[in-house]
Amino acid sequence: MKFLWKFEFKPEDSEKVRAKNMELDLKLEKYPNKYPRFQPSHMVGHCKGFRIIEVDNEDQLINLVMHFYPEEKWELEPIFEGAKVSRLYREKDK
Repeated sequence: MKFLWKFEFKPEDSEKVRAKNMELDLKLEKYPNKYPRFQPSHMVGHCKGFRIIEVDNEDQLINLVMHFYPEEKWELEPIFEGAKVSRLYREKDK
C-alpha cells in the first residue's frame, strides 16, 4: 500500500535529521524488507516536506517512524488508486 509521508523538523535538528537520513540509507541496503520503498523526497518549505512510500506491512511504517523519532514530526495518509476506488464503489452494492 502507498502512503503520503509528510514530515517536518526544527531547523536546529537539521544535522541530526541529515545523519539519520544517511543512517537510513545504510539500513535500507542491509535490511530492505524492514523499511518501506521510497520515492524521492520533496521539500515544501523550510524543514518541511513529503515523500511517497510503499509498504508491505505496518512494521515497515513503525520502523520508519521510530527511526526519525524524536526529531521529526510526521503524518501518514493512505493513497488509493482512483480507478480502483471507482471500480469498488460501482461494485459495492452487488
